[in-house]
Amino acid sequence: MKNDYLIVHKSVLPKSYEDVVIAKELIEIEKISVSDACKKMNISRSTFYKYKDFVYSPSNYYGKKIILSVKVDNNPGSLSAVLDCIAKNSGNIVTIHQDTPIHNYAYITTTVDILQMEISLKELLDKIESIPIVANVRLVAVE
Repeated sequence: MKNDYLIVHKSVLPKSYEDVVIAKELIEIEKISVSDACKKMNISRSTFYKYKDFVYSPSNYYGKKIILSVKVDNNPGSLSAVLDCIAKNSGNIVTIHQDTPIHNYAYITTTVDILQMEISLKELLDKIESIPIVANVRLVAVE
């Protein structure tokens, strides 16, 4: 299966990618213009517009909703354990879909509003993955 996305550590990317992410945050948080954000980050407007829709840093402030795919053991209470973990960490479940179990695994896809969470997105993913019945968790999208 071909995937169009990669997770790459920023240390191997050109600095301009991170500068674009910071510029986007300046525009969103400080309400400054694109020109001012580009000047502040020492990048051209063309660099900003070239990459702005392709690079981002998942964070609780920037992303308001996430889509998670979770593979769990097909046991009673598996769905409940995942949802309980999200709720205990102030994530608001927006949608839930659980597929028919195959080979003793059930697949859960859920959209979560993370705006009110007090922990980071990484911490939430780590907590879900640490649930004994969870085989893996994958971040599908961030709004």
